[in-house]
Amino acid sequence: MKLRRSSAPEPQPAPAAARGSRDGTPDSVLDAAAAIVRALAEAASGGPEPAARLDAWARHLLLLEPAPNARGGAAPTGRDWAGLRRHVVAHVREDRDAVARSMTDLQDAVWLVVDGLSQAIVGDGANDADAAGQLDRLRAAAGGPAAELKATALQTVQRLSEIADERSARQVQLARELGERVEVLRVELDDTRREVEVDPLTKLGNRSVLQRELPRAVQVRTLVDEPACLAVVDLDNFKQINDRHGHQTGDSALEAFASALARSFPRRRDVVTRFGGDEFAVILRDASAEDGCRLAERFLVAVRQLEVAGPRETLQLSASVGIAEAFPGEAADSWFARADRALYEAKAAGRDRVAIAGDDVSAAHSRLAA
Repeated sequence: MKLRRSSAPEPQPAPAAARGSRDGTPDSVLDAAAAIVRALAEAASGGPEPAARLDAWARHLLLLEPAPNARGGAAPTGRDWAGLRRHVVAHVREDRDAVARSMTDLQDAVWLVVDGLSQAIVGDGANDADAAGQLDRLRAAAGGPAAELKATALQTVQRLSEIADERSARQVQLARELGERVEVLRVELDDTRREVEVDPLTKLGNRSVLQRELPRAVQVRTLVDEPACLAVVDLDNFKQINDRHGHQTGDSALEAFASALARSFPRRRDVVTRFGGDEFAVILRDASAEDGCRLAERFLVAVRQLEVAGPRETLQLSASVGIAEAFPGEAADSWFARADRALYEAKAAGRDRVAIAGDDVSAAHSRLAA
């Protein structure tokens, strides 16, 4: 499924003064270029260092901070577009190589399992040939003297017993080795899946997790009549935080915000995700609209108590939340769109509040009154 934000315009604060690019680059171009660089940072693999370098380049574009590759302490006189281009090209190549290495590791782990199975087949084939030879000798001795037949029969029984013991011991050892190899493969797959599905900044699930879990929650809602609630959450005035205090402070605000979100929705079966810059979503299983509203109000209290250190002052944060309860048989896109519209209603009403999707309000009120 594809997540589409509502077409309703978000309430905007009064425009701030332009930054006044020294090299004549329009602010709109700087904003777009920095957004692309930060998107690369959010999707970067290989740990926090590649993301931190890209974030430093974004600050160089927006705030004219020294470029990451700059030498000496002199303030830059212009934006190093050529250096940025070289860094992005190198980053994309490194990211591609990291993915290739990960795939090679997985292929090697799979090959270990295949190799073990092949050895088992070859070993059993050799034992089968040995056993067939013993039986052939016994059949040949059947037409000879009784003493020879008896001796051959005893030898055959003894050898067949040895073959059975060898096969049993080898299969036990093979089972142990295959178990170890399968465990290695499982760990590799789990690590790769977690790396792909975890937002590197907040350590929450990313957009792919939300896109996978939304339809599943709707299916459970339809099949077993278990309520499910979706909360779409935004950090209020995040762009102003970035513009006034810098992206490093913005990242600190996002990390604190995400931590409060995870603490406010602690159940293991709930799905807490970051699917955009300042955009988060929580899927609450076995929860109605009023349950979601109650938990969201608790989250707002936690956010109001956060303090984020900025370069000149300590920042206070707030959040807006849109709540929608899933309808039986509803498409996941429709469910998300209703919660997203409720979010915009909360923003339009002044932010720092929770709004329930219009279709859910009367049902929530009636359940609360019951």
